[in-house]
Amino acid sequence: MSKEFKVGLLAIISGSILYLGFNYLKGKDFFSESNKYYVVYQNINGLNKSNPVIVNGFDVGRVSDIKIMQNKNNQVLVELDVGGDIILGDSTIAMLTSEGFLADKAILLKIGDITKPLKSGDTLISDVDKGIQALFERAEPLTDNLSITIGRINEILLGLEGAGEDVKAVLQSFNQTLLQVNDLMKTNNAKVAKTFNNVNSLLVNIDGKVEKIDPILENVNKSLEKVNALELEATLAKLNKTMDELTNVIKSINEGDGTVTKLLKEDTLYQNLNKAMVDLDKLLIHFNENPKHFMSPLGKKKKKIDKELAKQKSFQKPTD
Repeated sequence: MSKEFKVGLLAIISGSILYLGFNYLKGKDFFSESNKYYVVYQNINGLNKSNPVIVNGFDVGRVSDIKIMQNKNNQVLVELDVGGDIILGDSTIAMLTSEGFLADKAILLKIGDITKPLKSGDTLISDVDKGIQALFERAEPLTDNLSITIGRINEILLGLEGAGEDVKAVLQSFNQTLLQVNDLMKTNNAKVAKTFNNVNSLLVNIDGKVEKIDPILENVNKSLEKVNALELEATLAKLNKTMDELTNVIKSINEGDGTVTKLLKEDTLYQNLNKAMVDLDKLLIHFNENPKHFMSPLGKKKKKIDKELAKQKSFQKPTD
């Protein structure tokens, strides 16, 4: 073979190797079977061809092509080459995310249920991992509140402007008061110590007296308890005896024994007493009207007294 033919053959082989290597680096694998899937995004955030397609940290394919669809609000169509042995269901989500230290873009597949598998050329559900952007979105209300708080603090500080001198004067006055109190305590330290010692001694003496008084009070308490018990017992005994005697008296009265029963149940004594009272009353009247019958020497005879009484009655008899 001529040198020209060898050089041409070498150029063709080198070009083929270069083409295959370049396309392999772009994500095309000419030696393995793959399926093509499509995903539509509003913004791909720097996704490029040949970026990896990952399932649970395992590289299963590459981004093979990216196109913009101006007839659909400039949405971006991303073509994925996924290994033929990977089965994707109709609920598979293709999430655009960042990976690695340099935050390289990648497509993360969340396969989910595969009971309804997709075919090559079908469209996957798109999603975007916001990452730091989501953190900033969550922190935005906090930053707003922080800004408001800082503004209020600034207003408070502006309101306190000029109050530093007043605070300083108050602190100086308080410091002087503390110094005066300290001097007073130093001056009267001996007196205060003596007073505390006296109070301590007094408390010790009182404590000793109380300890001595406690037994006396206990003995007095016991004595009072005994006296109370004795008086109560004696009183109850006397009361019981009195009640027994009263019961016996009432019983004997009810049974009709003795003079008391006769006084209560018979009227003979009453009648005799009543007659004696009447006679006594007559005697007193007679004595009052005729004292000479009793006071004259040796008195008068009964016949003479009767005659005088009859004469008095005849004089007292009313005339018709």
